[in-house]
Amino acid sequence: MDALFRTVEETAEAIQADVKGDIPGWLKGSLLRVGPGLFEVGDQSYNHLFDGQCIIYRFNIEGSKVTYQSRYLRSDSYVLAQQQNRIVVSEFGTNAYPDPCKSIFSRFFSYFTSSEKDTDNCNVNLMQVRDEVYTMTETPVMWKVDPQTLDSVEKVDRSKHVALNMMTAHPHVEPDGTIWNMATRFGKDGLYGLVKIPLPDEGERSNPMQKAYMLGTIPQKSAMYPKYFHSFGLTPNYVIFIEQPMYVNVWKLMWSKLLSGKSVSYAMEFDPKTQVQFHVFEKATGKVLPTKYLADSFFTFHHINAYEEDGQLVVDVCCAEKGDIVADLYLSHLRGISKPEDVPEYAEARRYVLPLHPVQAAGEENLVTLVDTNAAAVVQEDGSVFCTHELLCQEGIELPRINYDHYNGKKYQFFYGLAGFEQLGKVDVHTKSMKLWKDSEGGCFPSEPIFVPAPDGSSEDEGVVLSLVVRSSGEARSVFLLVLDGETFTELARAEVPSPAEACFNIHGIFMPDV
Repeated sequence: MDALFRTVEETAEAIQADVKGDIPGWLKGSLLRVGPGLFEVGDQSYNHLFDGQCIIYRFNIEGSKVTYQSRYLRSDSYVLAQQQNRIVVSEFGTNAYPDPCKSIFSRFFSYFTSSEKDTDNCNVNLMQVRDEVYTMTETPVMWKVDPQTLDSVEKVDRSKHVALNMMTAHPHVEPDGTIWNMATRFGKDGLYGLVKIPLPDEGERSNPMQKAYMLGTIPQKSAMYPKYFHSFGLTPNYVIFIEQPMYVNVWKLMWSKLLSGKSVSYAMEFDPKTQVQFHVFEKATGKVLPTKYLADSFFTFHHINAYEEDGQLVVDVCCAEKGDIVADLYLSHLRGISKPEDVPEYAEARRYVLPLHPVQAAGEENLVTLVDTNAAAVVQEDGSVFCTHELLCQEGIELPRINYDHYNGKKYQFFYGLAGFEQLGKVDVHTKSMKLWKDSEGGCFPSEPIFVPAPDGSSEDEGVVLSLVVRSSGEARSVFLLVLDGETFTELARAEVPSPAEACFNIHGIFMPDV
């Protein structure tokens, strides 16, 4: 598994892959993926999986012809590091090394000024706005990239349009092109904000944030302990924001950075005794529903889906009871994995149901009236609603994807995810069962599965599932595109890329038809 977390060389020019099996004739377009790819600069190394410099991968599919290429994002973080042969911009788990040309005094002074910039190492996700593509991370900055050449085109600072310090790399996009996102603003008036981003005017295509505005806000409970979040849920009428007990200890961050040079990740803390709170925004007004929805403590990176049914909100999320996953993703730990018990705990898929109009009920009466779930919601003496989850499957799963174009925000049956480092899973939320794919020879590590619906498909899972797979044998690495049948979850084809092309662990991606 060590090969998943080692630096890779880019493959700047597209090369043809060897296709084995049959790719459906209707599948035309590009699978684009991003993730960390460069883990060392000069004699310095990044510490955390989230720190590696962004590399973009592309598989272009034209029937039986498949090509592969990869390019490093030419972010400021990357370019400055190459120019100075050292880590110049701090990342999530790695503080920038001091400039050897700076005096001790100027280094000290820089901690109290705005001279240290946010990273623009956008290695988390991709977003499509009309026919343009942007790489994203959780700082305000994102990068426009060319989806065909993978060239880095232009940096966009979202904080120039909406006052924010962080914004998720998991925006939701509605059929009319409207984008929704959640942001954080730090300081004495710290808040969590719901951001609405209508499509820009035709003449403003290069400015995707042209019409962005903050529609609704929630005040932070403590400015010195702002909560961390990675994604959120969206339905036709509501946005679901989970305030979880994973927070940044600002005091610890300030003093540790000054005295010991430690990074943001060092100041991340998880409180297992603090309950989770679900906040529900009305999309029409930005107002937050007055009901206080609570649940036992958990940590989540990813929402699966959410939908409305019979006056209730169904919220499906991948959850872990502990907050250890952030620490488990340090490269020193990942590269040291040699046995199954060392593998970071995978999240479990849970369903919570929030009654939209709760009324005081007698005793412990369950307000959830849906017949196809065991989830519960009970009004407590203080008027809050305590929610108990239902498991959607018994096995751990992460990086969930659905038939997004047709079922996001709607009642659905299937989702796909990573069920361990060497397995992909397809979950049926009706039967609570999972189908698995794993290479019979072993040593193959798939990435987040992306579902592509078949044109004019008649069922939710009619289509294909695509995954970039890294094959490792000792020190050698290779890469192939895996194509699975969305219904049977059996392999249809794979496109193997000739050496010396390679890849490593990558995080998220999108499929762009006809690109």
